[in-house]
Amino acid sequence: MSEDLIQQISGRFDVEEVVSKANNNPKIFKFYAQHLMENSGTSWRAAWVINHATWKKDNRITPFISNIINSIEGKKDGHQRELLKIVAKQPLSEEQKGYFFDVCINLWQDVNKQPAVRYYCMIFIHKMSEKYPEIENELEHLLGDYYLKTLSSGIQRSLFKKIGKRI
Repeated sequence: MSEDLIQQISGRFDVEEVVSKANNNPKIFKFYAQHLMENSGTSWRAAWVINHATWKKDNRITPFISNIINSIEGKKDGHQRELLKIVAKQPLSEEQKGYFFDVCINLWQDVNKQPAVRYYCMIFIHKMSEKYPEIENELEHLLGDYYLKTLSSGIQRSLFKKIGKRI
């Protein structure tokens, strides 16, 4: 079964069909949820499938969240973006929030990262600053010119619109 599932996402695939299969078969969902943490060529596609197959507070992905968080930093940018989106939709324990916050800080501070990766990181960092006001000072620093200059004006506008700050 696993070879068939990998083959199915190796090239062009019918998105609705693959997502539907993942949603309707717990074994397929689990396979993709485990495969997305690997570093193979199809792992980012598995992450994409799981991102589209899950919704907010989806307890099917809960058993994998800590491992997903721990795997983010070793991935390529597009793969990281999908993993960030998966984790951001789920409720996190205090420990998971701390680890995910650290991952997001590290990725945001890498000004050579793809803007979309950094965008999703800042969304989570900002969300955390709303819950933990002591982070606000760090947020101001992270929104300084050094970190913003590599983002296009469009990405900056989208980011500030989302987090409610002005340039």
